[in-house]
Amino acid sequence: MLPIGQKTMVVLASLTGLMTIGTLVYMLVAPPAALHRTRDGVAYFTPPVINPIDGQSMNVARLAAYYKGNVAAGRQVVAIRPVATGGGH
Repeated sequence: MLPIGQKTMVVLASLTGLMTIGTLVYMLVAPPAALHRTRDGVAYFTPPVINPIDGQSMNVARLAAYYKGNVAAGRQVVAIRPVATGGGH
């Protein structure tokens, strides 16, 4: 016969294991909306990112579409750096 402390630990460990398995099954069967992704692989609730060229915020979904080949989607998102013309050197 197990002492009361060991019985309590067995019950708590079993309960924790069942809750872990139940949570994993729930996440596979009915994932929350925050885990859904667009067809480009961008999560729905992704915040905008900062464009390093001009400091403005960009929509990540449009940026992903641009880099996948849809140039029209990212025309206003991706700025083109001005080309320096030589002459002062």
